[in-house]
Amino acid sequence: MAKSFQQTQLEFAKWLRSPNASASEFADIEPRRLAIYRRLIHSNIRQFISSGFPVLQSLLTAQQWQSLIAEFVAQHRADSPLFSDIGAEFVAFLSRDGLQLDDYPGWLFDLARYERMEVDVQFASLSADYIPYVEMSTTQLLHLNPTAEIGIFDYPVAQINSDFMPQEPLPTPYFVLVYQTPAGQVQFIELNSLTALALDFLQQKPRNLLQLSEALAKQLPDFTEQQLREGFAAVAADLAERFVLLDKP
Repeated sequence: MAKSFQQTQLEFAKWLRSPNASASEFADIEPRRLAIYRRLIHSNIRQFISSGFPVLQSLLTAQQWQSLIAEFVAQHRADSPLFSDIGAEFVAFLSRDGLQLDDYPGWLFDLARYERMEVDVQFASLSADYIPYVEMSTTQLLHLNPTAEIGIFDYPVAQINSDFMPQEPLPTPYFVLVYQTPAGQVQFIELNSLTALALDFLQQKPRNLLQLSEALAKQLPDFTEQQLREGFAAVAADLAERFVLLDKP
């Protein structure tokens, strides 16, 4: 019985992903053409991933990086057919249970996820409806920059470089905010747990300082609403200057 077109496609895709697979099933196609097509596919995927994770690539050995990409191509089953989503698929691959990463740094997944956050923020669109604050009051709604993403990590990902590669995770969670300024620049801010919680509330919906301090007090019974309101007022002013908080008239 002849194979269906879909079955042939699946077998061809499987062959493309595996660098050691035999091409005997495609004997009707010139081997040179098959090799060119395979190299083209692998090269495009490698290029997309390299452009999205420059820090990660620079901190791994060439052999580690090539092995990681080869394993991703051979084993990962993507949910999206778009090349622009390859970076997100790569992060999903690194999070997979059972993936053997003993020969890689412990911060591998955290750093990959952080670099993907930067890419997502870079290509996010900041609506012209959001403008810098002229002034702030306790009754004025605080809007979190809609391009902002809050990440929670085990390692201090924004600090990792060739001179600093931590061997152990931090004893407490590491919070970092990545966002795009009105000028289109991607920035990051390391956060303490209280500020991260406050921004998480604002990400859910805009609130004024009174509403925000009330919500925070329910999660932090050791502080009064007044303490939280006065404490975050100074933080909010600083975040507004950095365009993390924006007005939406």
